[in-house]
Amino acid sequence: MRKLTLTENMTPIDKKLIEKGMTRSDLSKQSGVPLRTIESWCRRLRVPRDVYQLLKLAKVLGCQIEDLIEPEAGEKKQEE
Repeated sequence: MRKLTLTENMTPIDKKLIEKGMTRSDLSKQSGVPLRTIESWCRRLRVPRDVYQLLKLAKVLGCQIEDLIEPEAGEKKQEE
């Protein structure tokens, strides 16, 4: 599987993968979360809603669940 390159519009999960030098496939194998699920989150086709799956990813990536979640559109505007 190809390594990701950093872009501005990346999901927090992809950014963490780059920091760790991992692929989505590596993350799937180490966390037990299906690759299709991770890919759909990273392509923004689905929003992560299962806290337990996010916890598995966070443990592998060495971060908090909050680091993997994108703020919703309304929250982004309030911060600006």
